Amino acid sequence: MLENHDEKFKPLELPELIDEPLVSVLIPNYNYAHYIGDALESVLHQTYSNFEVIVCDDGSTDNSCEVVNTYIQKNSRIKLVRKSNGGPASAWNAAYRESKGEIICLLDADDIWLHDKLQKVINAFHSQPNCGLVFHNVIQIDRQGELIKHQPMLSKFAEGWTAPFALKNGGFVDNIPPTSALSFRREVTELLLPMNETFLRNVDAVVRNLAAFVTLMQPIPEILSKYRIHGSNIMAASSLKADFLEKELARSELVHQEVEQFVRSFHGAEIAEKLASVKCRLTYCHNKYLVSRLTNAPKSERTEAHRQLISHPEFAWSGMEGFLLKRGEYLPNVLFKALFNQIYGSGELKQIVRILRKKFIGSPLKV
Repeated sequence: MLENHDEKFKPLELPELIDEPLVSVLIPNYNYAHYIGDALESVLHQTYSNFEVIVCDDGSTDNSCEVVNTYIQKNSRIKLVRKSNGGPASAWNAAYRESKGEIICLLDADDIWLHDKLQKVINAFHSQPNCGLVFHNVIQIDRQGELIKHQPMLSKFAEGWTAPFALKNGGFVDNIPPTSALSFRREVTELLLPMNETFLRNVDAVVRNLAAFVTLMQPIPEILSKYRIHGSNIMAASSLKADFLEKELARSELVHQEVEQFVRSFHGAEIAEKLASVKCRLTYCHNKYLVSRLTNAPKSERTEAHRQLISHPEFAWSGMEGFLLKRGEYLPNVLFKALFNQIYGSGELKQIVRILRKKFIGSPLKV
């Protein structure tokens, strides 16, 4: 907890929200002609009807714009903004400039909302008048729209004023779902946007971690969107590899820098100086240790990375993954990498478990 003299370190006070606010749905798109129709259909079939849709096409080379235009001809609530390719942050910024809503909802062009998502988001904002970020659970689907996992993505959620925890956690708040589950009060997005357009990946990680230092968070435990995993997005990797983990470490460091600059600007230098290093985050320690083993780092380096991981106060891995992280330091590299591939990757053991689960658990969960 922060000391008592940090009384100014508190969430933004928000005005009362009108009964039926206009919702602006922002959809950045790049070469997702195959999916964007499903995304738009999921918005048009919402039970809450006071919305506008702004699609920003980020220089697609496929027929995405033609697909969007077929919907524009049928529904005047959809608007298409076209621009040269600049990345997802620039597409978010361009779409946001055209928006007018009191509520800003983000939707990736390859994801799908359930039909009552907007109504339940509005209800959540009304139930917590000073909350500026509402999010909900999601479930993963494949490129054909079939469920990949039977369980929702999250089992627990960030909630309330999470900034004190974020300060101690290197600027990060965990247990927040990805882009298509995020909805903001406009008073909050006015502080967060425009985004830094140098971020070409993990844009949602930037905005949700910045939001943690601005406003209260309210989770909806229900599954209200489907998160599509396919060959074109970053989450499609079937296994973790050293180069992916190294990029994740670099991205975490960049997000930390962005958070530090924002906190310094919004809360002042005294609060910014309390921001812990990104190395204090458990996920960072986890990835750092795995990289040290997978890249055959010097023993002193990997020993230190292992010490930082297992001594972290939030370290709680169990099962085979816990065994590898706790005891793997005593294994030779060849054996460590073999176990790593079975546990984290696409090894034969993992494939057998998936087949058995599919065979004996039964039919997919209906959502």
